[in-house]
Amino acid sequence: MKIITRSQRPKVGSRLGDILCLTIDRLNSDALGAYGATWLDTPGFDALASESILFDSFYATSLDLDALLRAFWRGESPSRLVASDEPPDAESIFRVMKRRGYRTFLLSDDERVALSPSVDSDDCDERFLLDRVRPDAPVETLDQTAFFKNFEELARFLVGLNDAQRIDEPAPWFVWAHFSGWNDAWDFPMERREQFREIVCDPETGDLIQEESDPKSYSAVAPPYLPRASHSRRAGRNRGAADVRAPRNDEPRKVGPESKSPELRERARLAALDETDRRQSVLQAYCGGLSVFDKTLAGFLELIKQHDILKNALFALAGTRGLAFGYPGGLGRPGDDDAPSRFYAEEIRVPLLLRLPDGTGATVRLPQLCEPRDLFATLRDWPEFAPNLSTREFWRLEEREISPLAGRWGDRRTASDEPTDGDAFSALNPDRPGQNLLTLLADEEGAVRDSIQVVAKDAESSERALIVDEWLLKTAPTTPEERADDPNATDAVELFSFPDDRYCVNDVADRCAEIADQLKTALDAAR
Repeated sequence: MKIITRSQRPKVGSRLGDILCLTIDRLNSDALGAYGATWLDTPGFDALASESILFDSFYATSLDLDALLRAFWRGESPSRLVASDEPPDAESIFRVMKRRGYRTFLLSDDERVALSPSVDSDDCDERFLLDRVRPDAPVETLDQTAFFKNFEELARFLVGLNDAQRIDEPAPWFVWAHFSGWNDAWDFPMERREQFREIVCDPETGDLIQEESDPKSYSAVAPPYLPRASHSRRAGRNRGAADVRAPRNDEPRKVGPESKSPELRERARLAALDETDRRQSVLQAYCGGLSVFDKTLAGFLELIKQHDILKNALFALAGTRGLAFGYPGGLGRPGDDDAPSRFYAEEIRVPLLLRLPDGTGATVRLPQLCEPRDLFATLRDWPEFAPNLSTREFWRLEEREISPLAGRWGDRRTASDEPTDGDAFSALNPDRPGQNLLTLLADEEGAVRDSIQVVAKDAESSERALIVDEWLLKTAPTTPEERADDPNATDAVELFSFPDDRYCVNDVADRCAEIADQLKTALDAAR
């Protein structure tokens, strides 16, 4: 429970400040202390969360990075996204900010992001592709990691912007930075990976428990069962792509131990382990990378605070896609760019926090469903919305209590809106436009989503998911083998009780057939 007091409101007349957005690929909520992880210390992230508004139910709406960027940057619905190299018609957040007098910048260590066609050249003052040396083996020290170098470059860039702003360029700035994170080279030192060897995943419950005899941590630098980020659809599969291409099913690629490649030898070792040890080996390596991320994030925050960069700035930190830890499906993402992945092998719940100037909303956590389009709307409305935070009319009460149960996941229907004839989900609106998340500080019911739709890639994807109230429905196309056995086979439907069964372990579609049918109808109607 959190009481927002008068002292936490921005002072009247506070200068409208700068905006920094940082997205990290494959950053899982379940591994962060602020989201309840007790088996891993993340003091850097947790300290930032204590200064911010934390969103418990932020979901990626696509498993494809290009589609996600269009949702983040243009506020587009996953049910409307179609794969294309052409810039979409919707106005980008960069254009919105530039029209309002902001200088706009895009930085990333992923070429697909830095040069994304979703951002028109005229809308972005400058784009930067962060230098990235792809190692052949884990590095030895923290300052050699990609996270350290990326944060160092971002901090240097922000300090330069801040200095220029004080001297001769008073215009505010809007910076979007994206780090490829765990979707690219796993260069984390082995020492940091091995410190987590006592953590295992219980195959019966999915819980993380302690055990003495653990397998050696995953030691390769290629993401487990994920294609390298450089091998995009446009670039094609070049230079060693066949060696790192993901398998088409949930089983790891089996390679011969006689191979001279350290990466292939590690894959062979991993493939020889049983399911639990294989999962544990990768989880340890992921946690090693998380400790690197957390340490470098803390250093980055300390440095930019010393230069007062965050004093008047809105800072948003979000994950883009999570990395599956192998329960109950595969490790990473089974499938490659030619074969869509199964939803059960993706973590679609990712972190989101908003740090506001003057400590507004610090330590508040909100459980309402939200998605990338909502972050787009929040940033879009910020220049006009920020002054409202300093008015008594916005807060409505002298003190405002934000309960952990505020804005429960269900949609808020009035008595006249109650469904009839057993159609419990007739009022769902999966295609609702993005909403300003900050209105939740003043009105618990003001921006509550009734559902979130997730697609594998774009609007043409057969694989979809619908999150609503206490349910998660997933659909997947039939395989060629299934169609050969039954020509009349239909798309598979899985139903899970959410959020209790967040790891999607117990499919209850057969036992709750009516609920599954109604959600499937609502999902089909959103296409």
